[in-house]
Amino acid sequence: MSLGNKLYDLRTKKNLKQDQVAYDLDIVQSTYCDWEKNVTTPKRENLYKLATYFNVDVKELEEDIYKIKISNKKNAIALVNSPNTKINSTEAILKIADSLEKLTLLVEKLIENKLT
Repeated sequence: MSLGNKLYDLRTKKNLKQDQVAYDLDIVQSTYCDWEKNVTTPKRENLYKLATYFNVDVKELEEDIYKIKISNKKNAIALVNSPNTKINSTEAILKIADSLEKLTLLVEKLIENKLT
């Protein structure tokens, strides 16, 4: 379940509206709405506020935050579910490729040193 779905479930179980939750947390209603729609992700301090507000463990809210999903395939924008970070999908692929290249070089060096 996504963080947005969890927030929606917690809010509706308490029969609250988005604007009331936003007011109580001292944030803008559209920000809270974006969290529920998985458009953006709350920063860490807001995650703690949400956990306290809904009386849940913060780990319950953090479970799905770091999963990557494509939120807009037409524009190829990847939403990395870490606090408020949007990156272009090409940029994400390049970062992954660069990490793999560095890892490959490291493994090759380790093998070379072990064989000599």
